[in-house]
Amino acid sequence: MQLGYLMAGVAGDMAQQKLDVISNNLANANTAGYMEDRTSFSSQFSNAMGREGAPDQTSAAFLSTNKQYVSTQAGSIHHTGSDFDFAINGKAYFRVQMADDSVALTRAGNFKIDADGNLLTQGNLPVLDKAGAAITLPVGAVSATQDGTILVNGNPVAELGLSMLRDERRMMKAEGVIIKTAEDNIIDADKTVSVHHGSLERSNVNSVLAMVSMIDTMRNYQSTMKIVEQYNQQAGLLSDRVGVVQ
Repeated sequence: MQLGYLMAGVAGDMAQQKLDVISNNLANANTAGYMEDRTSFSSQFSNAMGREGAPDQTSAAFLSTNKQYVSTQAGSIHHTGSDFDFAINGKAYFRVQMADDSVALTRAGNFKIDADGNLLTQGNLPVLDKAGAAITLPVGAVSATQDGTILVNGNPVAELGLSMLRDERRMMKAEGVIIKTAEDNIIDADKTVSVHHGSLERSNVNSVLAMVSMIDTMRNYQSTMKIVEQYNQQAGLLSDRVGVVQ
């Protein structure tokens, strides 16, 4: 009974974690450049044979949460007409500067400028150019070319810093739409990447599929909680009746 109680408890905890992830994805379904979080699961074997290198001879007792990862599937691009909106077509990211001066990445190109003309993210992080310096724009009509060159009144003033990852599995969410990875995992974007000025990339969350997954996960959670309740009732019966002389 103890093993069954453990399995049900782990399944319930796993479902709860998945619900938290899905809820956060749905909350950001309309956030520009948001990349969906997903969870993966690994098998927990019922005895030591799995740990000793013979998993084929051992049945899996239950699943447990292995890790959370970020879906890098691109969201759809829609036109906004804003001077400070940029969308990336291709597997690349905008470079931004964190508060500790480290470099982070984002797909959210809904930028803004402050009173000094500094180009910033919605979280007030400086947007970096190709050389790694913060971008400052003079007053004027803003346009951009597909390679990321920003022009003001027709004159080139900066080039957006665009980066790709050697291994997308090595990145993690820092906060919101900002991701972090090791510096040696960041490389310059290649010619397959282009920039759309006056456009934004939508979140890559499919709201319909997320809602279906939430309903399914909720049902699984309710089922596991019923099993846990039944084990609790059995444990109570054992405590009350075992050893009692009739």
